[in-house]
Amino acid sequence: MAQPSVWKLASGGAKGSRKTVQIAQVLGVRPEWLSDGIGPMRDDAQEPANVPVSINEPGIFRVDVLDLTFSAGPGSFMISEFVEVLHAIEFTTDHARSLFGNRNQGDVKVMTVDGDSMCPTIQSGDRLFFDVSVRNFKVDGVYAFVFGQHFHVKRLQMQGLQLAVLSDNPAYKDWYVTEDNQDQLYIMGKAMIHESIAYNKL
Repeated sequence: MAQPSVWKLASGGAKGSRKTVQIAQVLGVRPEWLSDGIGPMRDDAQEPANVPVSINEPGIFRVDVLDLTFSAGPGSFMISEFVEVLHAIEFTTDHARSLFGNRNQGDVKVMTVDGDSMCPTIQSGDRLFFDVSVRNFKVDGVYAFVFGQHFHVKRLQMQGLQLAVLSDNPAYKDWYVTEDNQDQLYIMGKAMIHESIAYNKL
């Protein structure tokens, strides 16, 4: 399967797959459980171990910082299909509302940028806050996405019938997503704000 297809399935962006039976066989689970959550997970009726769920504290808006670096350059090769949470940043709900509007805290994630293709807007090492509920191109803006097997953070702009992938750094050439290669594109989120990590000596 193409990597964007795997991402769509893993994140809930796709409703199903023609490969459900094969995936279920590899994972050792029942296809019905994998596609619809119906019945026991496995034929031996064993259920997965309970995973502790973090309880949201009232008045706190928690944003996960993901162990994932996006390329603002030629593209970072995807080493793993699984993304872990490094830690979380906590805001008061009022402060979070001023930053992220009325978005749910589960829809806001932080990722780090690597590379200089988005300079001077975004510097290498800056942290970007993404709305990960945005899984399709909606309006022009900066998006995190997978194309083929590489991560990118770039500006996307619809130009006629093709989607232009733009870098703010003029040293990088524009490229395009067309009907011929659009199945290789999977949008992971739209950038809202960025946090600079610039350090200045006094």
